[in-house]
Amino acid sequence: MIDSEDRALFMGLGQVKELTQCTVGRIIQFAPFNSLDDFLSRVDPRIQEAEHLAKIGALDGFGKIPTLLRRLQTGGWRRGQMSLFEWTDASGEDWTLQQKVEAQLEILGASLDAHPLELVSVKTIASGAISTLEAAERIGRRVTVAGVRQTSHRSRTAKGDAMLFLTVEDLQGTLDAILFPEVYRAAKRLLDSTTPVLITGIMEMDAERGEPYIKVEMVIPLR
Repeated sequence: MIDSEDRALFMGLGQVKELTQCTVGRIIQFAPFNSLDDFLSRVDPRIQEAEHLAKIGALDGFGKIPTLLRRLQTGGWRRGQMSLFEWTDASGEDWTLQQKVEAQLEILGASLDAHPLELVSVKTIASGAISTLEAAERIGRRVTVAGVRQTSHRSRTAKGDAMLFLTVEDLQGTLDAILFPEVYRAAKRLLDSTTPVLITGIMEMDAERGEPYIKVEMVIPLR
């Protein structure tokens, strides 16, 4: 059931992709809601808005995600008009944790249920990757860390080639990384998402900032 304590409100409804200010206002104005039909009738969201709320778990109190999405696809709700037949979810099926995390990352830009690396912990261990905290202590050495993109911004070399300044995050902390043009071209597709990756490179120290960073040599997906 959506109310003022709902996870989506906690994250900030403004972070939900495609959710208009008009819909946000009606959610805040009319909450709490007693049922899915009550929510649809009073808020009157567009189908895409309702689907995004369902996918991030904001409508969990009304049913499981797969059946919520099937109900939303039928449409047919109107503002201020309750359905003659109250919809209920009689199904026990639900999305996997990985599906939920992927949807939350896509729609919110952050996961509410688990960190992406928690879903690949066995593969992370098998890869021999070390934490960002350990890597920061190995200046001058080649290391491999597992992480997800937190922030990034592109720049250009004197020759005009694109390069990337990146901050990667794992379960222990964050680490800055620099990808020069050749490496960035090879890794660009992987770093355009929040897919967990393995990053290998040489640890160096930024003398001006006094902060360690990894000069990246290779990026591969961690799935």
